Amino acid sequence: MGRGQHQNSLANLRPQQKIYDEEKKKRTLSVTESGWKGVAEVVEATGCSSVSELLEKLGRGEVRIA
Repeated sequence: MGRGQHQNSLANLRPQQKIYDEEKKKRTLSVTESGWKGVAEVVEATGCSSVSELLEKLGRGEVRIA
């Protein structure tokens, strides 16, 4: 199988489904390993499926962390 021919690779090339009637933009962030592990715990505790979903919901006020 050649580069970019795997079904998972092809799925990543397709535009993401719009949520909230807006397109998502790729962002870059830097975080320590300890911080990343902590975020992963918050993702799980809030029932989010990813860090991206958690950040989206935090930014929209749909999830609050006490």
